[in-house]
Amino acid sequence: MFKFLKKYSAVIKMTWIQTLEYRANLYVGLFSILSGIFIEYLIWKQIFVARGTELIRGFTLNELVAFIFLSMIVGQLKSSWVTSIEMIDAIRSGGLNKYLIRPISFYTYHLMMFIGQNSLFYMAYFTLIAAFPFIFPGLAFTTNFQVFGFLAALFLAVYLSYNMYYIMVCISFWFHEVRALVIAYNIANIILSGQIIPLRFFPEMYLKIITFTPLPFLVDFPVSIATGQLPTDMWASKFFLGFCWCLITWGIGKTLYYFGIKQYGGYGA
Repeated sequence: MFKFLKKYSAVIKMTWIQTLEYRANLYVGLFSILSGIFIEYLIWKQIFVARGTELIRGFTLNELVAFIFLSMIVGQLKSSWVTSIEMIDAIRSGGLNKYLIRPISFYTYHLMMFIGQNSLFYMAYFTLIAAFPFIFPGLAFTTNFQVFGFLAALFLAVYLSYNMYYIMVCISFWFHEVRALVIAYNIANIILSGQIIPLRFFPEMYLKIITFTPLPFLVDFPVSIATGQLPTDMWASKFFLGFCWCLITWGIGKTLYYFGIKQYGGYGA
């Protein structure tokens, strides 16, 4: 166990050092969130004014903006599509060979790379999250229980998101070029996971379909805990279902890799 931790913690440290050399992504990411929430605020303010109401689907304007703001932060933290593109290229170009001849896991290595590459985002966005109760007082993280619940749900969301991307990566053993699939999923994921608007704004028919997928656990679940939109008596069942999705997606990815590696020819190596 100690060797395992030492080996993969070294991967995190390596990618962390590399990430610190290129800080422009962090500034662009922060700008996109802050500018995005400003645009969202202007749009929703006009909608509230036009409808002449103070509540839409149980949200006031401030509650809705706070929910969307936190959703955009969570959406950035769990996105691993860049790492997935690198993994797909490794399979297509034969770069996977180095993982086959060395005592290192292709799955775990890139999970640690994903964590290391996003380390700057974690530090910056967690600063925003820590400031959240002061920016939107009384609208989120009103109790320590919500804070711990949010962190646990966020960890689940990051791991589940990585597993879902890993499944698409393994499909490249058969179809080689699946980068378009990853990008298409990433775009759909932004909308269907609740990163742009809360899921409860969706029509009931579509919402029933979405709830039968792991997508609500990627953004809507942790944010609903943080903002108190999810009753505490439902936390246990939701966490259990999310944990089941983690096991299911991990099992599918492991199975696809097991059979996919038999199709792998190491072309381009």
